[in-house]
Amino acid sequence: MRKISTGPPSPAVRLSLWGFLSIAAAHGQVARNAHGWFQYFGDHPIRKDSRWGLHLEGQWRRHNLVRSGQNLLLRPAVNFKINETWAVSAGYAFVETYRYGRYPVARTAQENRVYEELRVRHDAGKVKVLHRFRLEHRWLPGGLFEDRFRYLLRGTIPLKGRNSLILANEVFTPTPPEAFPKAADNNRVMVLWGRTLNPFWRVETGYMLQTVWQRNGRIREDNHTLLLSLWSTRPLR
Repeated sequence: MRKISTGPPSPAVRLSLWGFLSIAAAHGQVARNAHGWFQYFGDHPIRKDSRWGLHLEGQWRRHNLVRSGQNLLLRPAVNFKINETWAVSAGYAFVETYRYGRYPVARTAQENRVYEELRVRHDAGKVKVLHRFRLEHRWLPGGLFEDRFRYLLRGTIPLKGRNSLILANEVFTPTPPEAFPKAADNNRVMVLWGRTLNPFWRVETGYMLQTVWQRNGRIREDNHTLLLSLWSTRPLR
């Protein structure tokens, strides 16, 4: 019989739990929305054996599943694979946020970001674990600028055939000038089903609870979200 560890959770698990509980415990008006996010994630090596590559990402985020806009996100980056465990990226993101829900933003808003990222991969038994650390530098409407740290913990559990179960949590921690909340202002919990189509293509779909504090500090959004994602690792040449 295999012995199950009863020690304390790892720092990564504690960080994810801290983000989720920090938001869940905060009080405010709650707006519940139903969203649909349709996404493409491409990590394309320059050549099959190259350590350098391009990240190409687009997300079409919809309110009321598909009826109206929530966000448009475009995120290109340069990737460098250090080894099978470590990889880094640096890139740019453009985000356009539309008016949606019971407490919409005053007008359509655009944001520009530059970011750096570190990814660490390892196995925990049969589970493939990803830790993603991202630091974003954000140019916001109204002449505001801020940095934000993001941490993603993701586990992929193989199922029968080419299928898998993915469990993930991502926490967002802003720094001043955003004064509220003092800890995390965005958390995403995901439960997904994945299927590998061939060596270069993969599809994932499932549910995400996105919990967001609006910048006014009074409104909390609980966004129940359908995710549909296409992933590619096809080399550019």
